[in-house]
Amino acid sequence: MPGAVAKRYAAALFELALEQGKVEDFDAQAQFLEDLFADPHVRGFFHSPRIPAVRKKQVAKRQLADYLSTSVISLVLLLIDKRRIGFLSEIMREFDELTDKHRGVEEVTIVTAVPLTAAQRQAVVNEVRRFSTYGDLRVSAEVDSGVLGGVKVKLGSNIVIDGTLSSRLSEMRDRMYRYRHRGVGV
Repeated sequence: MPGAVAKRYAAALFELALEQGKVEDFDAQAQFLEDLFADPHVRGFFHSPRIPAVRKKQVAKRQLADYLSTSVISLVLLLIDKRRIGFLSEIMREFDELTDKHRGVEEVTIVTAVPLTAAQRQAVVNEVRRFSTYGDLRVSAEVDSGVLGGVKVKLGSNIVIDGTLSSRLSEMRDRMYRYRHRGVGV
C-alpha cells in the first residue's frame, strides 16, 4: 500500500514537472526534501500527532519557501492535510526514479567487503551495462563487512545480482537442509 501511494504522488508531481518544463528543478527540490526529512528532528516534528496540522503547515510554508517552488510546497501541504507526510521520502525516491528514467539514467549500487580499485569497479560496471536498459549508469559503491567476499550489485529498484560468498553459503545451507529433510514429510 505505501508503495502505491508514493508512486501515485510521484507520478502526479512528475507530470506537473513535465508540464512546467522544470524536471531538473523539481528533481533538485526532491533531493533537498529527501535530505531534509532524513534528519530525525525534522521527521519527528512533521510526524508528531501532538503537533496540529495547521502548525506544521505554517512551519513548512515559512521554512521551505526559499528552497522550494510553490508546486512542491503545495505537495508538502497536501501530504500534511491528508496525513501522508510520512510517505514524503518514499515519494521523493519514486520521483527521482521517474526523472532518471526520463533522462535515461539508471542507479547502480555495488556492495563489496572491501573497497574496489578503479579497474575493478570499471570491470563490474562494464558487466552490469549488459543488464541495463538505459544508456547511462549512476554508480555508487558501498563497503559491507557482512558480504564476506564477492560482489552484490543492485541495478535500479528491481534487479539484484548477488554473487557474494554469504549468499552462496546461505544457498548451500538451504540446499543441504532440503536434501536432509527430503522424504521426511516436512
